[in-house]
Order: sequence, then structure tokens, then C-alpha cells
Amino acid sequence: MTLISKIKRRIKKVIYPLYGEILMLHRVVKTRSILEENRILEITPEFLEQTILKYKSDRYRFVSMDEVRMLLKKPINLTNKFVCFTLDDGFADNYEEAYPIFKKHNCPFTIYITTDYPDKNKQYWWYHLEDLLHKKYNFSLNGIEYDCSDITKQNRAFIEIRNKIFSSDASVTIITLEKLFEENGCNSKVHSLCWEQIIELSKEPLCTIGAHSVTHSSLPILSDEKIIKELLLGKEKIEAKTGMPVNHFAYPYGNWDNRVKNLVMQHFRTAVTVNWGMIKKYDNLFTLNRKPLEEN
Repeated sequence: MTLISKIKRRIKKVIYPLYGEILMLHRVVKTRSILEENRILEITPEFLEQTILKYKSDRYRFVSMDEVRMLLKKPINLTNKFVCFTLDDGFADNYEEAYPIFKKHNCPFTIYITTDYPDKNKQYWWYHLEDLLHKKYNFSLNGIEYDCSDITKQNRAFIEIRNKIFSSDASVTIITLEKLFEENGCNSKVHSLCWEQIIELSKEPLCTIGAHSVTHSSLPILSDEKIIKELLLGKEKIEAKTGMPVNHFAYPYGNWDNRVKNLVMQHFRTAVTVNWGMIKKYDNLFTLNRKPLEEN
């Protein structure tokens, strides 16, 4: 690194100091998946507690998403960095395993709810897909044959199918997958939070309930009209059930573009991505980085 580069880097650190981290979690489980692509979304209760204790020992300030917004809207010089815990999708284990640990340590947390899951209109396709990959040595999806005879091939097939779901033919792929799940008796035994649990959590001062769309679709491939429905119907359903305002949003799969962001800005106060990075002074409230919390 040249002297000029070093000077520029130091100036940038002074102007845009690091404020802290928003951590991204999905599931907290006693037994983790065999399939790597799902396993990385899971941590154990012991690991969550160890993480909280580590941040405590490093003198981090534990904050909610409301506090993150406040700190970024009125930037100040922080004496201690902050950490904010967020959980995506609304898995039942967020209540069963994670909530007691957050409560024990008086640690704020945010759960982003995809409303089709507690409404039982959708299931977590990625866990049903794992069950299918374990059951079938090979199968055909939209004319493509997938060899699933070992765990390496199963991981490869999972990634290829997931990428199709992110593309423009997502609805066709999911409809075909659901038929395969039904034909092969796939049952992942992974459950969503129910509305009763969500309502109880919404009354907990430590917990913030955020929105994560209605169907968990990749928003950039949708029309403006469909995006607005995903945003508003999800937000309004949670508010009607809990009686609490929903001000924070997480982009499904972390997928966003400027068109999506501009629509989100009209209805929420913050939005988080899956882009890795720490939070800096003056960061945009609608493209907030997060750090995935991953256990080896």
C-alpha cells in the first residue's frame, strides 16, 4: 500500500468511523442440517449465547433497529461500537430457542416475518428441497436431470435450483418443485412461528417485529405493482395481528435494486441487506449491511 493510499484510508476512517454491526441469523437449533447450504443458516443455542457473551466482553452496546436508525439519523461519535441481532423469515425456533437466550441477557433482537409462513400458505422450500435431495438419487426438474447420489452432488443441485428460483422463471420452478415434494412425501419438519407466538413476541420490549414480504419472492424480478403488494400486505397483516407499527424491512434473499429500494423507502424506516460489512457513520438506512452469524 502506497503512502497516499494509507493517508486516504486514514482520512476515510475519520470521516466515516465504524459504528458497529448488524448480525444476520435465521435459525437457532439443537441439531444442524447435513446439507451445507442450509447448515450455514443455522447456529446452536450454545453458539448464540457464546456470541452474546463475546460482544459483552468486548464492551459492545446492544441495540434495537430503532436505535440503529436513531444513531444514523443523528450521527455522533460513539465511545463503544454497537451490535444489533436480526433473524430472517420467522422460524419457530426463534421463539423456542433464541428468545429465552436474548431474554436472559437482556439483548434486543428483531425478527423479520414473511407472512405467508404463519398464514400456512407457504412452507420453507429450501428445507423441503433438502429432504428431496436426500431421498432421491436423481430426479428431473423442468427438463434438467439432477444427480443427487452423494452430498457433494446434493449441494451442487441445491445451488443450481436455488439460482433458478431467483430468476425470471421462479414461479414455474416453485410450482414444479411443490409437485415433486408432494409426490415424494417430503416433510422437512421445519415450522414457522405461529401468529400467537408473533403476537407474544411483539409485546416483549426486547423484540422488534419487522416485515420480510408476503411470499418471500425475489423483489427485483417483480413489477412495481407486485412489489408494493409484497410490501404493504405483509406490513399491514403484521400490524393488524399485533396492533404494533412495523417500521423495518429485510429484502428477501437480500435481493434489491434502486427501484425496489425507492418503493421500500415509501413504507418503512430502515431496510437491511445480506451484504457483508460493518455499519459506518452516514450509511444509507435502506441498504444497511449485515454480518452473517455463522457457526463452523
